[in-house]
Amino acid sequence: MYDNNGFNPQDFDNDKNLRSFVGLKQFRKTLERDFFADARVRVTNHLAKNAELVIELDCNFGLTESLFHLNNGNWGSFYASCPKEDTANPFQIALFQLSEENDCQFDIHELIINLRDTSLVITKIFDQSIPDQLGNILSSISENFVHFTKGLTEMPYEIFVPVFEEQNGAYPKSGRSTKKSKTDYFDFWGLYFESSCEGAIYDLKSKSVIDESDFFLLNQ
Repeated sequence: MYDNNGFNPQDFDNDKNLRSFVGLKQFRKTLERDFFADARVRVTNHLAKNAELVIELDCNFGLTESLFHLNNGNWGSFYASCPKEDTANPFQIALFQLSEENDCQFDIHELIINLRDTSLVITKIFDQSIPDQLGNILSSISENFVHFTKGLTEMPYEIFVPVFEEQNGAYPKSGRSTKKSKTDYFDFWGLYFESSCEGAIYDLKSKSVIDESDFFLLNQ
């Protein structure tokens, strides 16, 4: 079973969080502009010089339309503003500016993108993993769209990025004992379909939907 790491969307309180840090309101507005969405931001795991954010974006269009805009460089501003792989994307720039204004290192703990037909739940697996890999993750969703929708026959109502394979009969716990890398975002995803009460796994290497057994969602 996949989870949202204990975060309930109803727990978001923008007004309280916006008063806590300089520039957080502008950061939220930047997300809303770039993703054509209503954004909610929650500060969590706040230490003296470090803080993590849980971000939820509500978009009033489906996955197919969002991927169309993504491929045209109009959603998330990744390709239009950032054609080179080694150049910081707008998401990273906005997060860096927020960190600079507060003299505090911000990171993204979890990003939830709610579309009209599905929700994307992207989880942090190492420091700055979501800001660094978000463009590649969204691009990979576009590239694999036909396959994880079972030949365009069924849309998953939730997509979890990533999930991890059980190793040696024991689930890896919170990733602390096993070093994670950006390639882990592109091995396995978790899917939920209306046609089944059980989750499914999408294997990006074989481009196939397989059974959930022996897999585990990283829960940090």
